[in-house]
Amino acid sequence: MGKPITPPENQIDSKLPKIKALFAECQDGLLAKKDFAGITKAMELPLYWKCPLFEACSSTEFCSLPQFLQVYEYLESYCKDEASKFVRILSKGTRSYVIWEDFNNLLQDVIDTHPGMSFLDDAPEFHARYIETVTGRIMYAINRSWSNRVTMTELREGNFLKVLASLEDEPDINQVPDYFSYEHFYVIYCKFWEIDSDHDLSVDMEDMMRHADGTVNPRAIERLFQGTVTPHNVEKLTYFDFIRFLMAEEDKSHPTAIEYWFRIMDLDGDGYISLYELEFFYTAQLEKMRLLGVEECSLLDCICQALDLVRPSADTKITLADIKKCKQPSLFFNIFLNIQKFLDHELKDPFSNKDGETPLSDWDKYATREYEDLIADEELNKQYEYEDDFEDEEEEVALGNVAKSAVETYTNPASN
Repeated sequence: MGKPITPPENQIDSKLPKIKALFAECQDGLLAKKDFAGITKAMELPLYWKCPLFEACSSTEFCSLPQFLQVYEYLESYCKDEASKFVRILSKGTRSYVIWEDFNNLLQDVIDTHPGMSFLDDAPEFHARYIETVTGRIMYAINRSWSNRVTMTELREGNFLKVLASLEDEPDINQVPDYFSYEHFYVIYCKFWEIDSDHDLSVDMEDMMRHADGTVNPRAIERLFQGTVTPHNVEKLTYFDFIRFLMAEEDKSHPTAIEYWFRIMDLDGDGYISLYELEFFYTAQLEKMRLLGVEECSLLDCICQALDLVRPSADTKITLADIKKCKQPSLFFNIFLNIQKFLDHELKDPFSNKDGETPLSDWDKYATREYEDLIADEELNKQYEYEDDFEDEEEEVALGNVAKSAVETYTNPASN
């Protein structure tokens, strides 16, 4: 965690009396988990650290002052900033990093106590999916090492701790688009549900080929199962894998997405995308153009366009650093990986972004558009009475009901 540090004496003195008073007010000097909000704020920590802080102090239903002080003194002496304190608390002092399971209880507390999540009180079946989605987004955004171990350095460089702290002051969870938005969760889970044909929370290659009406290059889909973006070759992708895929697919300018698709296109793993590899993927794009009946763009023209975009340091091969320096990485990847997105770009009005407007990320635009479409479809479906015998229909209906409840929560706040 670092070398011992000595905080100002008056700072320690100002915190401890408040903390001791909170313990003294409780019967037998024992605090329950639900009472730890006051302790967390007395320590000048963000509110939603309260659940993991309690669990770092006690493994039972209650926490005593001596148990608390053991953790408190360590944090004050050894942890120099929020990132080091967060890792010490979530890992219970056992690691210098946090893993995805460490977020579970923190996120369950957000579901249970954040005012913007009250509509999920009657839908416990979606708690685990929401937690997994938020954790997947955290790992995608800040775990730059792809290790599934979030380090203190990654927490310092990312925005997760800042976003987590902001939940205390924002009653509308959907106004926190990074990580926590219920609307974004709803979009991700619905997109997965659409292709998870047997609803076993995993998808095979055939399922993935159906995603977005098959617009993703089939050769890229095949590469997903070959250990390029997973730890090893797999026959099925998990929901966790799908979260990473969807976010990378819909915002190819994100640093993680650039690494994701570079791994897909680097067939031999030599650290370069060669002309051969460009041809390999573009050949499949040509086949899709023929099926769509659109005018074909020749291989030579597209490779020239791609090289002009990236301007690689070496004439005939492209490095990851080249693409990261490129101003339009999404266009580069879409030329070879998603024919519909490439064609949409070719038809796009270059003056469609108005000056002075803060541009949304590609992911935020996608999630907003898809959520509106999904809710509109739900409303349309309710105008008809279906009596078809669909298997596994209950969860789909329940998900739609929860979405409706979420909409009502934010459009009619006075009724809640």
